[in-house]
Amino acid sequence: MNTYKKTVLNNGVRIVTEQIPFFESVSMGIWVRSGSRFEPPDLNGICHFIEHMLFKGTHRRSALTIAKEIDAVGGALNAFTSKELTSYHCRVLSENMELAVDLLNDIYLNPAFPDDEIDREKQVVCGEICQVEDTAEELVHEILGARLWENDPLGRPILGTIETVESLNRPEILNFKDKNYSANATVITAAGKVDHERFVNLICAQMDTLSTAAPPVNGKVRVDSTACVVNRDLEQVHVCVGIEGPSATDERRHSAYVLNTILGGGMSSRLFQEIREKRGLAYNVYSFISSFSDTGILGIYAGCDSERIEEMMGVMGAETLGFAKNVTEEEVQLAISQIRGNIILATESTESRMNRLAKSEFYFGRQVTLQEILEALDKVTLQSVRETAEQLLAPGKQTIVALGPIDESTDLFNLFGVHKN
Repeated sequence: MNTYKKTVLNNGVRIVTEQIPFFESVSMGIWVRSGSRFEPPDLNGICHFIEHMLFKGTHRRSALTIAKEIDAVGGALNAFTSKELTSYHCRVLSENMELAVDLLNDIYLNPAFPDDEIDREKQVVCGEICQVEDTAEELVHEILGARLWENDPLGRPILGTIETVESLNRPEILNFKDKNYSANATVITAAGKVDHERFVNLICAQMDTLSTAAPPVNGKVRVDSTACVVNRDLEQVHVCVGIEGPSATDERRHSAYVLNTILGGGMSSRLFQEIREKRGLAYNVYSFISSFSDTGILGIYAGCDSERIEEMMGVMGAETLGFAKNVTEEEVQLAISQIRGNIILATESTESRMNRLAKSEFYFGRQVTLQEILEALDKVTLQSVRETAEQLLAPGKQTIVALGPIDESTDLFNLFGVHKN
């Protein structure tokens, strides 16, 4: 049964709900099209910093009051910033929906941004940046993004740098928030035991204070194919391979999801079986897809001892570059079944449903139903997976990063099986 309902307020704020009457909880979120790809270079990290600051008190509530109110009802309140979106979300029992809406509205619309909290939170975020620097698996992904999207905002870190974060000041933060947290850039979603009309009435009481500035526009993305070796005194060499992948609306996306699942999306995947199970080359190995409004990334990660890096990258390259020729019908059908199960299991989470409402609205301007997704997945064929693999995995399209105890003159492309002139 289609229980989606959508209301657009006069100022452009979109409100989308999915009623699930047999649940006792409701997950809701305020989403804004504000992320690191829309930041000027000197303000890199400001979107993530604003996300932190919205929990540091409003004109009505202190930071401690915010924490106490959500804890008192057994709820969960959180937020995240990505390349394109920032989300403030919570999950509560449906009987506490009014409190949750008031709390989300308050932090979104009325943050106080006290100077002492700004100074304190700079230290927290700089500590978070240092933690990434100390976590090799996270750092190699950051370096990959910077290399794949070199000189493009997509390649900048979501957290920013210590230099850009320390230089932020209150007027810049207020100006950026007022300009980017506009009505046209805001989507509010809720899934669970929620009455749409009541939810809209609770939301709209304060949302008319948002600015009517136009949402940010994407620039044309340029992808680079490079190899980068970063020598570090680590126990292992961490390798990340990145390839331009499908956008969130790309017609090839379902075939690409199947490709990713077969290649490195689980314990039965090719990379996991060949690199970990058969050869014991790595403990952690996987592939992934991240999609944005106009582009995406298909990535591969593994970490191994420096003495075995040549063998591991050779297997990784062989499985990737030879994929289009030797993928089988059985693998495609098993992957479809796996993805189908993951999608259906996710519907048992109100938070997952709430996320899907927002992303459908941002990327498609409408609700993409579960049935529509499953039908598109069932239309994936061996041929479509092969064609997608030929387009995405062709030799020479890769960006490769290695971080750890490895000679900086190492030819990563050659180890991967790509021979460049």
